[in-house]
Amino acid sequence: MFIATTDNMIWQFLIPHINDLTAKGARVDCFCNKTGFWFDELKNKFKLNMIEMPFCRSPFRMNNLKGYKKLRNYQKLNNYDLVYCQQPVGGMLGRLIGKKFKIPVIYVVHGFFFFKGNCFSKNLTFKTAEKFLSRYTDVLITMTKEDFFAIKDWKVKYKYYIHGIGFDNSKYNQSSFDKSDLRQKINLSENDKVVVTVAEFIKRKNYPTMLKCFAKLHKMLPNTKYLICGTGKYFKKTKNYAKKLGLENCVTFLGYQKDINKILQISDTMLLLSKQEGLTMSIMEAMYYGLPVVTSDVRGNRDLIDDNKGGRVVDIKNIDMQAQALYSILTNKSLQIEMGEYNKNKVKDYEINIVKEELNQIYNQVEL
Repeated sequence: MFIATTDNMIWQFLIPHINDLTAKGARVDCFCNKTGFWFDELKNKFKLNMIEMPFCRSPFRMNNLKGYKKLRNYQKLNNYDLVYCQQPVGGMLGRLIGKKFKIPVIYVVHGFFFFKGNCFSKNLTFKTAEKFLSRYTDVLITMTKEDFFAIKDWKVKYKYYIHGIGFDNSKYNQSSFDKSDLRQKINLSENDKVVVTVAEFIKRKNYPTMLKCFAKLHKMLPNTKYLICGTGKYFKKTKNYAKKLGLENCVTFLGYQKDINKILQISDTMLLLSKQEGLTMSIMEAMYYGLPVVTSDVRGNRDLIDDNKGGRVVDIKNIDMQAQALYSILTNKSLQIEMGEYNKNKVKDYEINIVKEELNQIYNQVEL
């Protein structure tokens, strides 16, 4: 029983790991919420056994109770041998199923809901809940140093740190294409410096701060343009805010991009000032293509970007610092190249084959 809160999580990160489990002789049924085109692609293109569930990202929604009841019925029907769960809600429901039916549980933490910088009451609530549920967890796998440190005293039989969920560089094409033609299509001049963000339009991605940062940068460096790739709940609101800041002529909203590799290859640096992260795939994509990254000093981001080596790790509230960090990179080509090369080398530690080997070692060590 493979549980994730959303289909997007499986589509973005988990297909190679599900295929690995299948290759080892397991039958894997995937349970998740259907949030977009990903569910049908997983079912029809990738031939995964997909089962739609009424999960919500918030653990406090009643739909999750309905999801638990459906999982319980599927367990009774199929008698699964192992629960393999991801994300906070998927992890919560999976472990409750494991407890009820006395079957082993592997829980992979992409990012706890408690973290440094979050408010005290939320951290207390979520940490208490996770620590309570850890008693029903046979194997707990984290992918950031902050999360691994947080569980060091928890009474879980097997605790591990791995290098993320695996960056699959085979998905990213570095073949030549007409960069000038693409730049022309999205109204970039030959001399424009390009800042890029790849992120869903949700609150934790912190788009208002990124737009204010870019507005300040643009005053310092007028030949900069800002490309934003993604979709989400706050897309229209964010676009209106950019207009309010007078940025409509220098910010381009590109929507969801399947060929994100081309956008990254015509960009000079990435900006991501999220309030909370796990281990961000968009940063790894930027690292792979040799972009420096200016990012917020939060869990996950600081795991990937070494300050003053692969970019700048900045205070999430200090817009002057953020804009100055971008300015210093965009006006120094040799620094930009140096940081990009550093990132290209570092991201190799997070490649899919490295993570697969780490997981295989875990499978061989644990007794379930």
